[in-house]
Amino acid sequence: MIIILTNQKGGCGKSTATMNLALGTAALNYKTALIDADEQKSCLETLQEYPKSNLSVFEAGSNVDELATEIKDKFHFIFIDTPPHSHHIMYQAMAVSDFIIIPLQASPLDIRSAKRTIDACEQVQKKVGHEIPCYFLLNRVNPRTKLSKEIGTYIRELYSVPLLQSRLHNRVAYAQSLMHGKSVIEHCRSSDAALEVTNLLKEVHRIFQRKS
Repeated sequence: MIIILTNQKGGCGKSTATMNLALGTAALNYKTALIDADEQKSCLETLQEYPKSNLSVFEAGSNVDELATEIKDKFHFIFIDTPPHSHHIMYQAMAVSDFIIIPLQASPLDIRSAKRTIDACEQVQKKVGHEIPCYFLLNRVNPRTKLSKEIGTYIRELYSVPLLQSRLHNRVAYAQSLMHGKSVIEHCRSSDAALEVTNLLKEVHRIFQRKS
């Protein structure tokens, strides 16, 4: 299963979410790959010092689609981190993906800026000739603020893309765990952050199984 996290707007916490999902999946004993197609190489540089038995990290650029296709049968899950401003790489990654996650911060400006990413997703689905599940993920949510129903309503008014029920909050645990090359599931298994990542993985798998 190839899962891409993408957003043409930077600063949405995409790389942090990608690493935690990949590390969390590997910690659950699934053979996992992470393809870092972002020119900043945040995932690659963070994880290369902490090798994991169930996690392989690859570097990619314009060859991201070829690489993902080549290694697909060797892993249970492949996560792809894409650059925020490269249309070409994002399109290629979308075209070979089984599930698209668009991380968003819970603000009207960030939500509106997702239109270009949604347009790209729709174009890719027309090109490949089949539906690719595409969902918004609220990320870096302030845990002290009650997220009102207005955010969900606002998203539904603008887009037909659904919002995942799971969300990731702006917690210190995410940064702390990555400093040790671990997911929050490994670093602090009983924490709220670990529960968030676990629930997100379960929800994505459930949706994918239902649509397959």
